[in-house]
Amino acid sequence: MGNLSFIIGRRGVHNLSENIEFLKVLQHDLHKVRIPGALPHQVAMPNERAREADALAAWMGRNFLRESFEKSFYRKSLIFAVRNLQNPRPLIYQQKAEVIDLFKESNAVTLHAAILKSKLLNFFNEARYYPYSSLKYHILLTCALYYNFTKGHELRELYLCENVPEDSPLQIIYQDRGRRWSILPKRKKRGLSRIWPKFYHSWDYRKEMSLGGDFRVLAGLFSSIGSWSVALASIEDFHEFLVSN
Repeated sequence: MGNLSFIIGRRGVHNLSENIEFLKVLQHDLHKVRIPGALPHQVAMPNERAREADALAAWMGRNFLRESFEKSFYRKSLIFAVRNLQNPRPLIYQQKAEVIDLFKESNAVTLHAAILKSKLLNFFNEARYYPYSSLKYHILLTCALYYNFTKGHELRELYLCENVPEDSPLQIIYQDRGRRWSILPKRKKRGLSRIWPKFYHSWDYRKEMSLGGDFRVLAGLFSSIGSWSVALASIEDFHEFLVSN
């Protein structure tokens, strides 16, 4: 089959070189979960544009409840407060092999899909001064921003869209059974909200989204959360809470 597995047109990467680029973007923070052989952060990204996407995603994620430096790389949850008091080390090390196996995937689109589905990656914070930040959603934000940057789009042109067909699944930043959120270029009457650096701006200026029913309890909370990764992780946590109760 050669490189045919990477030539999947509008639904992913187009060639082997592009696949390698996006694999590096998706793998760039493996050092934060202490994966053996992970590249140092300063050399993990494939190019300067990818580093810009990473820096922007970090800026969008590190603006909620800054605390003193945490020794733990375990994410604190706004939904599961009791879990914040538990020692995460046994859980993380018990399943560390799962993280290693997940990132062995050699197809960027397949790896991206696995990250979207992964519950384990949402246990890790992205920055230890910001323990509520989510490594999982930082990776997905970085990837979506980078994809759009490679297509010539700037932040001011990007919108948060719900259940709208994407040019590539690499633009998806959140997914559950009822909704799929993507970062896409401006589309008439299709964008729910501009992508603002602080999540609460995008949330407050949104058009109607599908977070109804039990999820309405999150509306007030989201109006006070600046961090994109904290907000997305909280939606996943709340969905998990509803399923388990």
